[in-house]
Amino acid sequence: MKYDVVIIGASSAGVYAAEILAKKGKKVAVFERAVSFNPARRIYIITPGLNRVMPDVEPDLIGHEITSFHLQTGEKNAVIELSSPDLIVERSQLIKTLLNRAKKAGVDIHFGSEFLDLQTENGNTLIKVRSSAGEILIEADYLIGADGVNGAVGKAADLPMPIVVPLLQAEIKLPENWDSSVTKVWFDVKDTPYFYWLIPESTEKGVVGLIAEPGAEIRKLLEHFLEEGNYQPLGYQSGQAALHTPGEKLEKRVGDLNVLLAGDTAGQVKVTTVGGTVTGLLGGQAAACAILEKAPYRKTRLGLTRELDLHYFIRQLLEKMDQQDYVRLMGLLTPSVLSFLSQYDRDTMRQHFWKLPFKQPAFIPFGLKLFIRKLFHLKH
Repeated sequence: MKYDVVIIGASSAGVYAAEILAKKGKKVAVFERAVSFNPARRIYIITPGLNRVMPDVEPDLIGHEITSFHLQTGEKNAVIELSSPDLIVERSQLIKTLLNRAKKAGVDIHFGSEFLDLQTENGNTLIKVRSSAGEILIEADYLIGADGVNGAVGKAADLPMPIVVPLLQAEIKLPENWDSSVTKVWFDVKDTPYFYWLIPESTEKGVVGLIAEPGAEIRKLLEHFLEEGNYQPLGYQSGQAALHTPGEKLEKRVGDLNVLLAGDTAGQVKVTTVGGTVTGLLGGQAAACAILEKAPYRKTRLGLTRELDLHYFIRQLLEKMDQQDYVRLMGLLTPSVLSFLSQYDRDTMRQHFWKLPFKQPAFIPFGLKLFIRKLFHLKH
């Protein structure tokens, strides 16, 4: 069995890369360990960047829209009115849509096929996969690992694996009089260095959740938050999120096989918000471009890498903030700053972040204080 490109994992990044490659005439196959398509349901909030990376995205994939973000820490709050709405998408529907697009483009999709290892002999590397028919060896010019945060492809190629943090959210009925176009975020550093959120998925339902540090008792944290807010959980959605680390190697030649990592497997996730849908798709796109252009992957993903590096730098400062710092930060969100934040989404920060000090000069000493804490490993 021979393909131009083999992709391990039916993730959004992998399947999108497969579609792009097949449309350009490449013989592509996706191998997915799951026996059938049944990904866990999870609500995503995605920036308008989805429309930039996939201009032909199916309108019925968008289940709801968010036009306003409310931020709160203690008694302080701020409101960001979005110039372009954020999009609510359900994870399994997104992957189903991408799979259908890939099939139409001519991609071979193999479910119930588990990647086992890379087998190299006399400089020739084959991809070993186990299916219901037994173990098979596949020949390819390129292999894209898009098999999740604990991807086996990266391990087989001896590429670094991303740091992983837990995510948990509860499905709820929206509180009475809650504006379903509003997402709310709460900062509480005693519980998490990230935040809690309430995201409406329709006019009636939503999800309340958080991202926590590895090893944290995330279920207890969420249950306590639900109790305090008088939210009644109807069900839970859990997962793991990969974190970007600057400088990580995401490509390697194993014998005569070129191996690339994309999506969560590559940690292509914004560590400020731990959002990775748009950046993962961009990673899949960059991997496909590297193959089509026969260019280094580091070159085709350069813009994405720089965006993720900026978010990493911001996260390093956020990690040094205490609750009073968040109160102070909220006070710095003047109408001019809020207007600025309303115009540029979270996937285009690299292009515009430098403008913020001109909107609010007090960000400079505030950021320097946090940088000094980071530099000297001071406790907040």
